[in-house]
Amino acid sequence: MKIGIGTYSFGGIASYLGLGPTLLEKFQTIRDLGFESVELLPVDLENDVEDIKKWLAETGLTVTSIHAEPTEEIVKKMAALGGKAVIWAGTPFCNKAEAIEVAHLLDEMAEMAEPYGIRIGYHNHSQEFYFDEGKSLLEHLLDNSSKCFSQLDCGWAQNGGMYPPYFIRKYKNRIVSIHVKENSRVQGPGGVPESRREAQQNGGGNPFANVAEMSLEERQKILDGFNAQRNSPEGKKRFEVQCKMGAPESNIDWKEIKNALDEQDFEAFWVVEREGFYDEHDQCLKDDCTWLKENIK
Repeated sequence: MKIGIGTYSFGGIASYLGLGPTLLEKFQTIRDLGFESVELLPVDLENDVEDIKKWLAETGLTVTSIHAEPTEEIVKKMAALGGKAVIWAGTPFCNKAEAIEVAHLLDEMAEMAEPYGIRIGYHNHSQEFYFDEGKSLLEHLLDNSSKCFSQLDCGWAQNGGMYPPYFIRKYKNRIVSIHVKENSRVQGPGGVPESRREAQQNGGGNPFANVAEMSLEERQKILDGFNAQRNSPEGKKRFEVQCKMGAPESNIDWKEIKNALDEQDFEAFWVVEREGFYDEHDQCLKDDCTWLKENIK
């Protein structure tokens, strides 16, 4: 089992905006912390593919995936880098009908990606476990898709009230990857999520879609807005549940998650993702990697 990490963990939203360390610097740190693979962000592909290949070879890392809305351009680049999946990091949907709409859209994306040998996946937060007509929204999505895979963020799933081993077994052979994130309490999925219609009416596209064309000032303005949200009482509540891997307060059974994943016909890749850090940034990530290697076989 290879342990990977997302470049998102090196700056969070700032990483989406291309602020902070260079991609090569991130690769070097990822290697030094003990990780073996990496999940990219769209802004990382502003670098030339041949340069990325060279940096991967220099650091001994492999690419598993990218967090991006799937487009053919991104799929082609992932295939060139030896990646396995393009993972949509989330899009608004609020009920069964909208979940089905997203499921069909993901199937169309998957058909586009099939000739390149790339899988299309969907990454959850907690709101996808909001219930409508007897099932969570993420269940409605997967039940109405034949080609889309799940990248189950186990921390957000547990936080939203879904037991990860149950979900993995229910959707056997649909879990392309998991996000590794510790969680210390169940907060539930929250109220009714934002609808696709509201998001479209409010111009709610991807705020990171045109990062390459943005000035540093524009990028910083977006970052300041996200930071203000995160530092609000509701934002702090959302992230204060993250804790140290294997901590006594953790409510996630990582060994049983591994057992459930081993029942699939293919190996899902593990990606550490953190938005909050209980210690100095690099030491926190190194501890995550070490704990997983020592405790999950």
